[in-house]
Amino acid sequence: MTGALRCSGIQKAYGGVRVLHGIDLAVAPGEILGLVGANGAGKTTLIDIIGGQQRADRGEVVLGGTRLTDSPSARARRGMARTFQRPQVALELSIRENVAIGLAARELTSLGRIVTEAWRGILSSRVAQAAEVDDACARLALTGLDRPAEEITFGEMRLVEVARALMQRPKLVILDEPFSGVGDAGVAGITRALQAIRDQGCAVLLVDHNVDLLTSLVDRMALLAQGEIVIDSDVATCLASERFRSTYIGVA
Repeated sequence: MTGALRCSGIQKAYGGVRVLHGIDLAVAPGEILGLVGANGAGKTTLIDIIGGQQRADRGEVVLGGTRLTDSPSARARRGMARTFQRPQVALELSIRENVAIGLAARELTSLGRIVTEAWRGILSSRVAQAAEVDDACARLALTGLDRPAEEITFGEMRLVEVARALMQRPKLVILDEPFSGVGDAGVAGITRALQAIRDQGCAVLLVDHNVDLLTSLVDRMALLAQGEIVIDSDVATCLASERFRSTYIGVA
């Protein structure tokens, strides 16, 4: 299926420490999967492997029927967008320019080149598409779009990353802790935006510690514990399971 994500047998170790033990995971088009787990469970390692920032020792990542072995920028051109636990924005650019970069992500080959070409003016025509960029920012409660990113808050950087990812019109979007540090208006904006792209057939992999937010938004939940997916089910079944309460909440 176009945009469907499938991970099969993903293994990863750092030295003698095994972090991921044969992960099998799938997200269908038009589905939001919530990936949860305690700190150190391996969530960031897994999504780094999906995004191409790290390589698995074994296993494969498939997007829309194509096995992915290429770079993060190549995966962006295939329709994958993501945000990071620590926001990655170009501090020298304005909010509007950072978001507009999403329009070019499928064409340019690296973040470094994207920033360089932005300074050279290749993005000027896209920045001129102010209505589309401004609308994406407005939906996420981002204001003051001419401010340089170096002057904005951590929560606003989160929103810039989400807006930039959505501007790519992705088939798959991976969000790593997108709600952390974001105010109520931004949380509501992200929620509405994710529901909208899900309705358009985008697959969403959402990593966050806020279970209350996840349960109101996702279609399915997967619990990662000690490098293994121990629960992959509908939200109600996951929350009711003893394994979820003992592993994630710490109460049997």
